[in-house]
Amino acid sequence: MQNDLRAFQNAGRDLFLGGLNNTHSGNMSARLNRMIVITRTGSMLHRLEHGDLIETLLDGEDSNTKLASRELPVHRAIYKSTKTDAVIHAHCPFAVALSLYKDHIQPIDIEGCYYFPNGIPVLAVKEAVGSTELAEAISPLLLNNKIVVVRGHGTFSTGVDLEECLHWTSCLDNIAKIILLADQYSQKK
Repeated sequence: MQNDLRAFQNAGRDLFLGGLNNTHSGNMSARLNRMIVITRTGSMLHRLEHGDLIETLLDGEDSNTKLASRELPVHRAIYKSTKTDAVIHAHCPFAVALSLYKDHIQPIDIEGCYYFPNGIPVLAVKEAVGSTELAEAISPLLLNNKIVVVRGHGTFSTGVDLEECLHWTSCLDNIAKIILLADQYSQKK
């Protein structure tokens, strides 16, 4: 678990330092056979310790389920319907802001178009936090997309490891920032 702890600590620190989460927001997980290692509810991702990583069953409840992030049902649904090995949920401010006005985020910058030529879907649900509705709606979208924005809430990214999830998360918020800055600049002309 020590190597896993380091990967979680690095990703959590970078999410916070990159402004992609506030002190107590977001969560991360990794698949471990029939188990999930997920951050504890209320943990500070940029200051994770061993006790902040919760091992719980992929299928079903156990004694650790109550300690896990409240987004656990969403993480479980993603693992059950995709082949991903890691998930990051972040509250990226620029992506969230853009999601309030768009149903789909289409990059306008060269790097964004390279990574996401078809854009990034924005998902609107009534219950946006840890709900069955969110779990059922997001999973099919992550079959063909590495990241999805939940309107007004945040992003869910998938990857072979937490570093890849961090990459998609960071790229998306940069894409959203560029779109918002370009829109702001064009209005001043």
